Amino acid sequence: MLQCFSKGKSTSKYPLLIGLVLLPTSIAIADDYQLRSPDGSIQVTVSTDKQLSYQVSIDGRELISPSNIAMTFTDGSQFGSRPKVKNIKRHSVSETLTPVLPIRTAKIDNRYNQLTVNFNDNYHVSFRAFDEGVAYRFSANQTGESHLKSETAHFNFVDGAFSYFPFEKKFRTATQPRFTPVSAKSIDPDELGSLPALFVVNGVNVLLTETDLQSFPGLWLRGSSDGGIYGVHPFDLNDKDEFTQDLGLVSKQRDYPWRIMAIARTDADLFDNQMSYTLAEPSRIKDPSWIKPGKIAWDWYNENNLKGVDFKAGINTATYQYYADFAAEFGIENILIDDGWSSQDDVLTVLPNIDMQAIISHAKSKDVGVQLWVPFDALDKDMEAAFALYAKWGINGVKIDFMDSDSIKRVDFYWRAAAMAAKYKIMVNFHGSYKPAGIHRTYPNVMTREGVRGLENNKWSEVTSTHNLHLPFIRMIAGPMDYTPGAMANAQKKNFNEVWSRPMSLTTRAHQIAMYVLYESPLQMLADTPTRYQSEPEIPTFISSVPTVWDDYKVLYASIGEYLTIARRSGKNWYIGGMTNQQQREQQIPLSFLDAGEYQMQLVKDGINADNFAEDYKLITKTVTKQDIVKINMAQNGGYALKLTKIL
Repeated sequence: MLQCFSKGKSTSKYPLLIGLVLLPTSIAIADDYQLRSPDGSIQVTVSTDKQLSYQVSIDGRELISPSNIAMTFTDGSQFGSRPKVKNIKRHSVSETLTPVLPIRTAKIDNRYNQLTVNFNDNYHVSFRAFDEGVAYRFSANQTGESHLKSETAHFNFVDGAFSYFPFEKKFRTATQPRFTPVSAKSIDPDELGSLPALFVVNGVNVLLTETDLQSFPGLWLRGSSDGGIYGVHPFDLNDKDEFTQDLGLVSKQRDYPWRIMAIARTDADLFDNQMSYTLAEPSRIKDPSWIKPGKIAWDWYNENNLKGVDFKAGINTATYQYYADFAAEFGIENILIDDGWSSQDDVLTVLPNIDMQAIISHAKSKDVGVQLWVPFDALDKDMEAAFALYAKWGINGVKIDFMDSDSIKRVDFYWRAAAMAAKYKIMVNFHGSYKPAGIHRTYPNVMTREGVRGLENNKWSEVTSTHNLHLPFIRMIAGPMDYTPGAMANAQKKNFNEVWSRPMSLTTRAHQIAMYVLYESPLQMLADTPTRYQSEPEIPTFISSVPTVWDDYKVLYASIGEYLTIARRSGKNWYIGGMTNQQQREQQIPLSFLDAGEYQMQLVKDGINADNFAEDYKLITKTVTKQDIVKINMAQNGGYALKLTKIL
């Protein structure tokens, strides 16, 4: 619902203009306009003198100095250069959103104040100030189309800014960066970074990302060697999948993507930010009842290494029927048939070693769904025929891979694939993908995506616990991530090896289990082989009991790259996950947030020898109440997961 913005004392030198809400301002136009967050703590100043720019402060502390924004097209038109203001409009919104998939919370507060500056050339810029950050976007009401020539998106952080920067070597990438701690001044114009990226400015966290990315190339970052950061775009791709010298053809009558500056005073406060979701276009799916969150047993990470079976394990019918039996045994909702069921260039023809109908029928008899991996280029040859065929077979989801770009052509592919999948009631998991940028709200059948350096990287490199503790504070704020946790082979540094066919994690077992509570993904994979899980059945039993969507959460301990503990609620039950980096830690968890009455506690924690033998864990079951304090020790690279079930 819309509400007039009338509370709070204006700091504008033109206070009469501030009071004209939801109406165009036709009297003398100011050069500067102020906008404040609903709680008044964040202030945005928009300047229209010679060049459109903005600056941002919080609690009176400047975060972003005057920074230019503009768009330029090859037809000669420009937004933001020598702007001539026609009028301004203001409005406020305070509402509660109910997401189709409650990824972090069942309800999301959407409260902001908005300033829209309309210009004479039939374009405007809108700024929204939330208590959790600032966002802006250009919009135009012009005729026709033009090729995008450039976008000016500057973020001139004040002196001393520090970054966890996602360095990338090139635009063509699966977007799986590490987050490197560096000063903002050390980031040069020839260095490239993807989104999201986190900056610490004047003691405050500022996370940059974008959302509602539709028919537009993705935003990337370069440094200006003086602490400032500016946006750049990948060129478009031609029919040969090669980059051109063209950013892409875009409409001149549309809203362009939102540029987000999520602001958090503390590391824990980052989790309060859901702007990537709230700023995106609402769902286009009228009846989403067929979209089912859950877990999925995965074959590719562990290369189908089974033991104790009476068939030759591999990409064949018997193996996937075995996966379905394993999933049914532990209450896992789906199995994934990854690469190898078809050729790389034909996803309409099943290879002879696979009897697809036999697998699907067997899985269905066990109440287990089947999902398929497909390379995007083969899918795109005849997308509708493919989805129609999969729906006829009884497939409920696809994992689409290898896009490796957010050029305008690739971005358009994501939206076409999501829409076509929704038409046939098929869920989607994007791999080889860029960061979440709003499509998971518009098409909630897009369950999750990669765009993250996840568990599989251990097959050929190291994924450290520090990296695992960067992800929830940075990458996950943009949206759900398919890290694919659940490694059953675990090692400390001295015992770790890169083994392609039987990989291990550079963490403890309990650290891996904690990810199921800490990492947000409505479709959550179990990466390791069924027979490894079956040899220690308490592990898959515990994992399968952890929800993949949530009603509420509480951040108990948080420090970027060092440790994180979150309590999440599903119904009356609570789940707590904790992880640490290379430093062992002790935590005390007061259970005072629980309701009155007794709870059964199940705790998976590092065993006493986990600092040496990382697979060592201990499972504890006891009865607790809200008066209790749980004391937990975490080994280096360790963690824990705790389930609290209300006793009726």
